[in-house]
Formats: sequence, structure tokens, C-alpha cells
Amino acid sequence: TSSIIIIVSMTETNKPTAIEGLTIDIGLLAAHGVSLVTLALIIKEAAAFSNATEALAFYGVYHREPGNQLIHFFGVPGILWSGIIFLVHLNVPFLSNNKTIQSLLPGSQQLTYGLILALVYLVFYLNIDPFGGSLYAPIIYAMYSSACYLHQQDQGKSGSKSWVGTGKLLKYAFFLHVFSWYIQIHWGHKIIEGAQPAVLDSIGGALTVAPLFAYYEFLWLIGLNQDLQMQTLQAVQQKTLEICAAGNSAMRVCETLTSS
Repeated sequence: TSSIIIIVSMTETNKPTAIEGLTIDIGLLAAHGVSLVTLALIIKEAAAFSNATEALAFYGVYHREPGNQLIHFFGVPGILWSGIIFLVHLNVPFLSNNKTIQSLLPGSQQLTYGLILALVYLVFYLNIDPFGGSLYAPIIYAMYSSACYLHQQDQGKSGSKSWVGTGKLLKYAFFLHVFSWYIQIHWGHKIIEGAQPAVLDSIGGALTVAPLFAYYEFLWLIGLNQDLQMQTLQAVQQKTLEICAAGNSAMRVCETLTSS
């Protein structure tokens, strides 16, 4: 990890330096910056969606093909889980050492960006759809708790206080993250769907809704919450027609709708 050593010399009547050896970890600062921006985007978009149909329809427009949906069913959890693994490496500055906050967390848990992200998803999904949110709660908990476990194991093996631990866990998470994005964008969208990914329309909206959409594809497959499925399909069709009417040639489905 790159770092800059800043030596601050404060001399007074030829006295030695008062502060020296202050280390600024550029990698750590960048990690905090990316984490804060990502959380801000997700929270902003979560506040913009008023109900489950609106949220699912936004994402569903770009995921009409069953093959693309299947890829996202595996790819989206891969992105989310690897993202949480990265975020549990980072304690929230100032707040993580707050005694009141620490007293609310079980065991040796720390207030990390990973915990905040998991709570944001849980609260958002429960708010727009209590039924789906309740069923998704064990999944987001499993992702978070497993990420914490792997992080603790990696830190124990490193024998150091570095936030990256051995670095192996972050590398594995990085490869999973990149691979999950690749199969969705290249195979799912370019080859199967013939449409741009939702992340190009709104990165915050895509990150916010994708996990719930991928999960609901499974719930609908087994016959749960069919009313929401019908409402979402109608909203997807309407939104698709509006996009195609506006001359969006980036969606292959527009060719079919235009000719019909």
C-alpha cells in the first residue's frame, strides 16, 4: 500500500522537531473515499424510490431476458458480497471508537462501512416491501457475518495491524467483484439482452435495487408475491415503451416493439 511519510519540522531556538514521522496511508484514504461515495450514492437512490414496483421496474427494464436474469441471479450477490468483504476492512472514522455505539454492537463487532451498508439495504428493503425485505434479511445477514468471519481470520493470519491483513482476502474479493461485473455486462447485457446495463442509467439506482431484483426473480420463480410480479411487468413494459419512443437504440427490444 502506497504511503507518504511527512516530516513536519517545527524549530524553536534550535530545538529538535516537535512532530515527525506522521504517516498518511494513501491507499487507506482512497478506500475511505470510495466507501463514502458508494454509500452516499446508495442512500440517495434508496430515498428516491417510493415503492417496490417503482424500484424493481427501473432495474427490470434492462433485464427482460431470462438468460440475463439468471446471470444476474449469481452475479449480483457476487458483487454485493465481495463489496461487503471490502467494506468490513474499514472502521468508520471517529464513530467506531464511540463507547455508546460499541455498546450496541454484539461481541467484538466494530462499526464498519460493511455494517452500515448491510443495514441500509435491510432498512430500505423492509421499507419498500416488508414481505420481500423480511425474506431477504437472513441473506444480507449471512453475507455480512461471513465477510466479518473471513476478515477476522485473515487479520489473525497476518500478525500485523495493517487494515489489509494478509491482502489475500482482498485479492480474492477483487477477482470475484470484477468477474461478477464482467459476466453481467458482457455476457448478460451485450450478448443476451442487447441493452446497456442499468448502472449506466444510474449507478446508485442499480446498486440499490439489483440485489432485491435478483432475489425476487427467485421468489417469482417459485410462485411467491405474484401480484408484485404482475405490477412490475406492467411498469417495465410501460417504461420500456417510453424509452424506445424517445429513440433509445441501445436496447434490442426496441426493434421488436417498433416493428410490432
